[in-house]
Amino acid sequence: MVRTAIRRCVAAFALALAALAYFELAWPPRYEFPPPIPFSGDRWYNPYAGYRGGGLVANFHAHSEVWGGLTFGDTPRHELYALYKARGYDVIGISDYMTLAPPQAENEIYISAYEHGFTPGRHHQTVLGARRVSWFDYPLGGSVEQKQDVIDRLRPDAQYLILNHPTKADSYAYEDFAELTGYDALEVASKYGLWEDFWDSALSAGRPVWGVASDDGHASVEAGVGSHIGIAFLVIHSVERTALGVLAALRAGRFHAMYTRDGQPPIELLGCELDGNVLTVRAGETADVIRFIGQHGRILRDERKRSEASYTVTADDPYVRIEVVARRAILYLNPLIRWNGVALPKPEARFLVGRTWAIRAAGAVVFALAVIAWRGTARSLRRAPARRADPAQESARAEARR
Repeated sequence: MVRTAIRRCVAAFALALAALAYFELAWPPRYEFPPPIPFSGDRWYNPYAGYRGGGLVANFHAHSEVWGGLTFGDTPRHELYALYKARGYDVIGISDYMTLAPPQAENEIYISAYEHGFTPGRHHQTVLGARRVSWFDYPLGGSVEQKQDVIDRLRPDAQYLILNHPTKADSYAYEDFAELTGYDALEVASKYGLWEDFWDSALSAGRPVWGVASDDGHASVEAGVGSHIGIAFLVIHSVERTALGVLAALRAGRFHAMYTRDGQPPIELLGCELDGNVLTVRAGETADVIRFIGQHGRILRDERKRSEASYTVTADDPYVRIEVVARRAILYLNPLIRWNGVALPKPEARFLVGRTWAIRAAGAVVFALAVIAWRGTARSLRRAPARRADPAQESARAEARR
């Protein structure tokens, strides 16, 4: 009986593995990804045109105490909100895993936020403005098709979609960003690292993706001070103190990102203007270095010990982005992008219907054969006659009992 039970458990485990293999290998849609095409056009899209400083300070990636502490947040939501508010934040997004935090205060800017993804691969996304949580995910989720499928499923209910910490648990490959489409921004800085090269991979492939920085804090209270608060944040250039105004600015790239890992004060951005072919950025202090970065992450120009720097764009520049470094803090500006003056490109991965369903059908046949084999094994085990004891052994046992 014990041996039969073990066999049944092994058969059931094999069946579960077959179901997982089908879901991971056969179910994901097949896509034709748009080829990498650099930005082009005779005009420049400058998200900072007319900007003269200031903005709304925001963070959209922070974790409170939920799910019984399994996600390592140690601060109740209302206390976490109060910590950010005390630091002067205008927009506070509490992005607990698979949970929408309700508004924490009246008459404040509220944009719903949650971090999607609950499987070991850490393929996570920050979803802003959603009305509900999407629970669909792939347990392993390693292929670019699986990642694109998750993006496509999140997109309809997301007002803004950010791909998070690409190297955490090797969740994204560098090559993914030359293919993936349908998301708005990439997390380029947090307490887990810096990912400017992944950002340049997407931009060089002609994906108009903005760069965000965030705390991604879990342990938030340390001796009464927010230990993971203020590491990285956004300054949103919205003239409206409303959720709609903030979301509109985010979509247009009208914000800049700050990374201040060592607790340094932020670098002030005073302006970024394109006059003819001359691109000029002005900071509120003397910077250690101001970098102009272009296609494939190539440094086009850097200026040392200046508060203002310029670069003359050329016909060979599909995009130009700027980094300002001072006191080990980094100010990230979104890229200026070549365009036609009407709309930024919107590349989309094409869902291959025929190929997808052919692979799903073939996988279903293999899975069905596995089920049939499993059921046949189970029936044979049930019908197997009980093993008869050896008469000589039974006689010996009886003699021993006497």
